[in-house]
Amino acid sequence: MKAINLLKQQKLLRNVADDVIEEISRHIRYRRFGKRDFVVHKGDAGSSLLMLMSGRLQVIALSEDGREVGLNFVEPGDYFGELSIIDGGPRSASIIATTESVVGFLPKPEAQALFYQNPAVVEALLQRLCRTIRQASNYRAILGLTRAYSRVYSVLEASMKEAAGELLTIENLPNQQAIAIMANVSRETVSRAIRSLVDRQIVERDHRRLIVLDAEMLAKVARGEAELQLSRNVVDEKREIVRKLG
Repeated sequence: MKAINLLKQQKLLRNVADDVIEEISRHIRYRRFGKRDFVVHKGDAGSSLLMLMSGRLQVIALSEDGREVGLNFVEPGDYFGELSIIDGGPRSASIIATTESVVGFLPKPEAQALFYQNPAVVEALLQRLCRTIRQASNYRAILGLTRAYSRVYSVLEASMKEAAGELLTIENLPNQQAIAIMANVSRETVSRAIRSLVDRQIVERDHRRLIVLDAEMLAKVARGEAELQLSRNVVDEKREIVRKLG
């Protein structure tokens, strides 16, 4: 019963009939992963649909020098691996456990039956695919911006969400290397760009999130319609870099 209750909390299964969930529970297999364990590797065969029952996972990419860079997180209730179920292709990304986690593996035949026989599941899949396509389109537009700082601001603006009480926030802020990859800039540029937003009180740091204080100005700098004057410390840093290179 506990496993069935956890399955009912999965985003993909929230509007699915109880008998379908009971059928899934007979086929799904659970695995426990320790911190830093790989759950899937990019390029692996996609033989199962995966659902996170507990813990936390992170999608990772490899930087140019071969280091692992953390991107977005996978939270309990999230699912992944659906692309391989649909098109038969390999895993499109690597995922590791950031804490001890339990993942459910639903074999491909049962996952395909779930997809093709339940309209509520199809609707959830289509909505997620639409979000993914929109995000990809936004990132292509970001990379088309000529100014490096504007690309960083655009990545941050694209991550902005409305929290409780109409508060605008950027939750679970990716690390600077991850933002640098998305914006195609250096990590140092990301650091200076965020610092300039904080100095101008456009955003405010709050642990692992940013609170957006001036969404209109963030939009303007993201579109390149306004520029922020670098703080004295940032200017001194740039001069020092130029001095060392010279």
